[in-house]
Amino acid sequence: MRYSHLFGKTSKDAPHDADSANASLLTQGGFINQLTAGVYTYLPLGLRVLKKVQDIVRDEMNKLGANEIYMPTLHPKDLYDTTGRWDTIDVLFKLEGQGGRPYALGSTHEEVVTPLVKQYVHSYRDLPLSVYQIQDKFRNEPRAKSGLLRGREFSMKDLYSFHLTEEDFDKFYEKSKKAYLAVFTKCGLDAFEVNADGGVFSKYSHEFQVETSSGEDTVYRCDGCGRN
Repeated sequence: MRYSHLFGKTSKDAPHDADSANASLLTQGGFINQLTAGVYTYLPLGLRVLKKVQDIVRDEMNKLGANEIYMPTLHPKDLYDTTGRWDTIDVLFKLEGQGGRPYALGSTHEEVVTPLVKQYVHSYRDLPLSVYQIQDKFRNEPRAKSGLLRGREFSMKDLYSFHLTEEDFDKFYEKSKKAYLAVFTKCGLDAFEVNADGGVFSKYSHEFQVETSSGEDTVYRCDGCGRN
């Protein structure tokens, strides 16, 4: 396609209402357009980049043996009543449907994927099983001021695995970490692993971070052993 035919061209001037450096540069470059705080339209250039990143992620997940699915964004409240998280997820967008039935826009999908897998796992022979999706999420962030890094609507890949033993789960967990690091490497990012709070699901977890001037966390690294 000729540049003259491209929808959403670059601009000489930075947007006056951009809430972060990444939002300002991407908007000026014709990659995204802000609808409101934390909500963006991906223009043709931005959508091409997004799809390339998604293809990298999808390739690594498929190598893990995970099955790609696509779950609903609209979740009935009773799923959260089962897990007790309706009132504990503070960023949950809540709404009412016809007849006053309460729903939530998915900020994550544990409540959906668990009963889904339960319908199809009938024997230990059906395990291990892992599924993933690349889908839009919604989180009512109190301050959506970091551009694409902290939005109220955003694309996310989530991976869920189910195992017969904890030992098998641990092995898959380590393989998954290597897959994520491979994703970052293919994207040209020097990511490193740090310990993180496991929340309500586990005693610990890990997350991956990249050094940047726009970061919000302080990470201590040992030059001798390489631990963070």
